[in-house]
Amino acid sequence: MVPALRDVSLIILIFPVMLCLLIPMAILFGSVWLAGKANKNLRPKLQSAHRSMREVEQKVDRVGQRIVQPFIALEMRWVRIQVFLRGLRRERTRS
Repeated sequence: MVPALRDVSLIILIFPVMLCLLIPMAILFGSVWLAGKANKNLRPKLQSAHRSMREVEQKVDRVGQRIVQPFIALEMRWVRIQVFLRGLRRERTRS
């Protein structure tokens, strides 16, 4: 008789625990389901936004290159002049 009562008492103890875990499990499964549905619906929109941002990035890079190119060319000419002048100074000091 004692083992049978032990089994019944165990069931009585486990049942409220299972009921308490039912609500968090439902919330968890619901959030997983909603996240999957949102991922499915948002993927094309996010891919389109990603493509648009890549195009903007490429255009900004091209415009930046066009803006900086004259300054780089000017710097290169200035360095060439400096190197040429250093060479002339060395020739004068050697002579």
